[in-house]
Formats: sequence, structure tokens, C-alpha cells
Amino acid sequence: MVGVPGKYKGCETCRARRVKCDNQRPYCKKCIDNGRQCAGYERETVFIIGTIQDEGRCSSHPPRVVKSTARRGGKMSKKKEEEEEKLAPVPIEPLQPAWDDLICLSNAGKNYRVQIAALQTTLQAVVRGKDETGSSKFTFASFPPYEPFNPQPFLRDDDFDLRAQCLVHLDEDGASDGMETDEMDTTSTDSICLFLYEHNNSVTFSNQAPWRDPSVQANPIRQSGPANFRTFPNHHFFARVYRPNAICAALLNRKSSFLSSPEWLTTPWELHPKSPFDHLLDILTTLPSLLSRADRIFPHDPTLQRRLLAQDLLTNCLSLSRQLAAWHATTPTSIYWISDPSSPSPSPSSAVVAQIPFADTFAYPTPLSALSQIYHWTAHLLLTPTIARLHETIFARVTDVFPPPDPALPPHLHTQLDHCPLKSRELAGNVCRSLDFALGTTAQPDVLVVPLWVVQEFYAEVSERDGDGQLEVMWCEGFRARLRGRGADVAGVVAGRGWRDLGGW
Repeated sequence: MVGVPGKYKGCETCRARRVKCDNQRPYCKKCIDNGRQCAGYERETVFIIGTIQDEGRCSSHPPRVVKSTARRGGKMSKKKEEEEEKLAPVPIEPLQPAWDDLICLSNAGKNYRVQIAALQTTLQAVVRGKDETGSSKFTFASFPPYEPFNPQPFLRDDDFDLRAQCLVHLDEDGASDGMETDEMDTTSTDSICLFLYEHNNSVTFSNQAPWRDPSVQANPIRQSGPANFRTFPNHHFFARVYRPNAICAALLNRKSSFLSSPEWLTTPWELHPKSPFDHLLDILTTLPSLLSRADRIFPHDPTLQRRLLAQDLLTNCLSLSRQLAAWHATTPTSIYWISDPSSPSPSPSSAVVAQIPFADTFAYPTPLSALSQIYHWTAHLLLTPTIARLHETIFARVTDVFPPPDPALPPHLHTQLDHCPLKSRELAGNVCRSLDFALGTTAQPDVLVVPLWVVQEFYAEVSERDGDGQLEVMWCEGFRARLRGRGADVAGVVAGRGWRDLGGW
């Protein structure tokens, strides 16, 4: 006879795990809190068919397989298997910012010093293989060759989306029972927490089957809410992977993002403190909306109304510029120096290369300092041309009023215009002089792709307009090759280890 989906009303994930579901929609909070991907509540109609052979058992409910307490052939016992399956690493207090590359985790009474890494890849092309020990660990039977993603597909009307998987490799040889965090090695580790992720700009991502339930077609990160990203590993995924990629996509699209709302700027950091780079990203969340407003003002005829709109937007842009200046003045990221060509490079991928047309490169006290300074200069490189064009728009002769009135700018706007940020050419050069240091010290090379793309587009425009900048464009192409090599190094480390799942989004 034809039946109904059944008495169980929970999500499909909790149903498969045979646990009680909290029935929160559109996503089960129990699944989200435990880092699992909720499969939703939609269920197909069940046809209940009983026969004499199966003694009336419903075909939709196969017999439950109960594992024996011990396996033959020398495999693990049930108790040992349960211990192997127990994976719930938690950060050791005091909690540190997510952008610290090394994090102290505690799991099953042991402490680990874990390296945080992230790599953009095609998730469907990653093939897993079984670990030789017969445990829950797995290896990568096949890992796609690394290629830096192309930011160009970001420039479209689709909402930004990102899928990711969190994996962990805990080195038992480096673990310690009850070791205090200040006694642990703070310089090196063989344990890794890895985020593999993919944007919706790839073909494999966009060809996925659409959701049948319209309520879950919206951004799953936004649907889950900011409170879901307060604890590890969700917080580290949001702070290190999702937010910087979403902000970069918003900047290139010149389109505002939900990340600029107050709850998304505060709630995920209720437990983990913010780094200077997090504070910089807070400021950058407002820049896309200003660029979007400018794009709507410039095409209009030179009327008095357009002049007033441009003047109001100029006030907002200069306010943002002052915020960037205040951030730069109060953080240690402003400390950098010209690197010594004779000093050893941080890694083989960042070996000293010909810097023509740049005379030298910059060095920084920490990898995060380099990354922060690069994004600071990149933000100015996007904002400065907009400020200059708004100034031209304000002083353009209006055509709808006669006689045309002269613009009456407040004194503070005149003062700011007299002290504009660094010239765009110098900004782009500073970014390029910092990229090699950042590349040689990062385990997340894709975070440098968008700054590189911005400066390369700037130099390409200069080359087309003034016939200058070809050497800088060639330098950017050479750096992209070095970026590809660095990503291949990270992928090589990933492919040679045993991993276990820690969560997905």
C-alpha cells in the first residue's frame, strides 16, 4: 500500500544517524553545531511492501547491521574503533584570533599544535582512498593539479557562494598528554587543519543539481546565522575562508554584501578575539556599496542633482579613507622594511627573483602583517580613482541651471582633497613589492589572488592608456607562476597525509 514519509519528522541527516532532531528549519541546529551538512526535511513518499520471504519487513527499512565486538584478521576491536572514531578537537584557552597560523587543539586528552591551511580546488575532482590501517582515516587517491582561480568570473550578477570541507591530520608523534600550551613547540608542527573550498565561479559548482526546496536556495551561510560561527572549526572557516573571499567578490562586483551588517561584524567574534586583519576587513565591508553608488552616479547627465549626490558620496568615501588611515596608524602592520637580497628566503617558492621593474622588495615582522598591508594598499587602489572622479563630477559644469552655480564644498572636503592617499602607481608598486614575502610565508596562497588581479588590471589599463606598464604586467604574470608553484607545494603536503573529516559547509 502507499504510505507516508513516516512518523519521524526530523532532518534526513539525524534520521540516518538515528538521533533525535531539534526540527529547526530550514537547517537542523544540531547538525550545524556539530559541523555536519544538514540534508533538509524533504522526503519522498515511501511504498511499504511486505512479503512472506522477508517476514513482512518493510522494504524501505532494511535490517540494521550491528558490528561485532571484534573483527577477524587482526583488525581493530569495537572499543578501539570507538576510540579511533572519537574526534572532537577543541581549541585550548586562551582562545587566539583565527588568523594565527598555529592553533593549540585538545582531542581525547591529548594536546596538538596544529597548522591552519586553506586551498581552493575543484571539490568534485578530489578522490579519496582508504587508509592502510583500516581506521576512519583516508588519504587522497587523486588530487587535482593546483591552479590559482581566475577572479574574472566573480564579475557577474550571481550571488557569491562557496562550498568547503574541513579536514584534520593529527600527528600522534607530536601529541602530548596534559602538556601546557607554553611548553609546546611554537615554531613547527606536523598536524594540519585544512580547509578545501570552491567558489561558485567553477563549472562543476554551477552545474550541481538545484535544491528542490525553494527555502534553502538562499545563501546557506547567511541562513545559518552569525551565531553558528562562534566556535572552532566554523569560526575559522568563516574568518579565514568565507569572509575574505566574499568581501573580495563584493569589491570586484562593486556590490554590497550582508557581511556589512552589525551582527555579522560582531557575533562570530564573541569568543575568539579579532586580529588587525579582521578589523581591516570590517572596514572593507562598506567599500563595495560606495563603489556601487558611484557607478550609479557617473553615467547621469551633469545636473545639479548629480553634483549633490556626488558631493554626499565624496563625504562617505573620505570618511572611509580616514578609517583606513586610523587603522594603519594604530596597528603594527605599518612596520616593514626593504628586504636584504642576500638573506635566505622563507621558502623555496619565494626565492629571490628578478624584481624588474621594482628595485627591491619589502619584508615584514609576521606573515599577517604582510597580508594586512597588501589589502590596505589594495583598498586604497580601488578607492582613490573613485574619489578623484567624484571630485571631477562635482566641479563639472551643470546644464540644468542657468547661470550654472559654482560648487560650494565644505572646508573639510577641500582639506581632504589636498591630502589624498598615495598615488595609484605607488600603491600598486607597494603591493607588488610585498607579494613575494607574503607568498613565502603563507599556507593559504589563494588569499593573494585578488590583490594580484587588481594591480595587474591597473597596470594593463596604464599600458593601454599611456603606453607604459608592460614590464609591471610581465612581473604580475611571473608572480602568478610563483603563486601556482606555492599552491602546488601545499597540495603536495596535503596529498601525502592521512585525514579525517571535521565538518563541511
